[in-house]
Amino acid sequence: MTADKKQQAIQLLKQGLETVQERAYTEIAEIPTEEQEDFEVKYSFVHDGIEGIFTVIGKSGIAAEKEVPLKVTLLSEFPEDSLLYDSATAKEQVDNDLLGAEAYLNSHINQG
Repeated sequence: MTADKKQQAIQLLKQGLETVQERAYTEIAEIPTEEQEDFEVKYSFVHDGIEGIFTVIGKSGIAAEKEVPLKVTLLSEFPEDSLLYDSATAKEQVDNDLLGAEAYLNSHINQG
């Protein structure tokens, strides 16, 4: 993934999460990664009065040919102390929201 595609993917992730009406997501910071095909962005969320922080990890396969469309997989990673949030539902909702953001990202990343 080129640096431009990585930045585009991060922007599309943000746009995808902004479409979620039930929860509020705020981008905190992009985390530098050593892997060229990956990106990480730290986010905060508010769900039913529960606030938390998690990291979105974006992984893309290495496209050997330019004709192969780029596909990004999004994963969430919560800190060890996230058990203090006392809500598995919040984590499940974040993961469900990431599935929607992933679909949005992948539908737009290869356009133009």
